[in-house]
Amino acid sequence: MNETSKFVAFELLNKGQHYDALYKLLKSFSTHRKITESLWMVNTSLTPSKLRDTIKPCLDENDHLFIIDYVSGSRSAWFNTIDDFKDALAHEDDND
Repeated sequence: MNETSKFVAFELLNKGQHYDALYKLLKSFSTHRKITESLWMVNTSLTPSKLRDTIKPCLDENDHLFIIDYVSGSRSAWFNTIDDFKDALAHEDDND
């Protein structure tokens, strides 16, 4: 299966919770970008559900996680992101 870009949004809710384990996991993908503090993009051949299962050990039961598979031709727009990720999209769009 080919790699596609997955957008991973999360919210860790326990006070004092550290993102270190989650960040380490997300950074383990050869292509990864931190879009905002809690939104990342990774390129992987894992399905969204397999990626979720990979991430779940870094989360508590009350945390939130959302993963979406970027589809070629999807329309998107952004402003002032932490990391420039357009060049790393597995299926780049025109971003008009």
